[in-house]
Amino acid sequence: MGVTQTAQCVFHCGELESTEHLFFQCPFSACVWIEVLKLCNIRRPIMPWANEVLLMFVHARDNHFHHRNRKIAFASTVYHVWLERNRRCFTNRFLPPQEIVHKMRMDVSGKLTTANNAQKGDHHQSLCINWGIPIVCD
Repeated sequence: MGVTQTAQCVFHCGELESTEHLFFQCPFSACVWIEVLKLCNIRRPIMPWANEVLLMFVHARDNHFHHRNRKIAFASTVYHVWLERNRRCFTNRFLPPQEIVHKMRMDVSGKLTTANNAQKGDHHQSLCINWGIPIVCD
């Protein structure tokens, strides 16, 4: 426990840890991010960190439901991957990727449920189902 003594990735993939690696070249964080992209109904390969951030700024500028979903999901991913990194470094406790995604799903659902501006339609309904957000009926 305490300060990390190595620059090796704490997810034991054998690579050196860096921002670029941690988000999302590492197989552990890539597994989490791919699952989050699926929950957001996004089907594309993972891009380098700077491109992921840029894409988030470009494609999630406004406050539409699906854009808010993407922004919150992205922030939650970064937060939970970093939290898991620190959990492993400082407490020697480990959670599998599926548990990280479950925790994120709870966070995203909670935040989007309180200000649910989803509209009727297949796309928004699919996002609500994916994230466990109650569908508001008129």
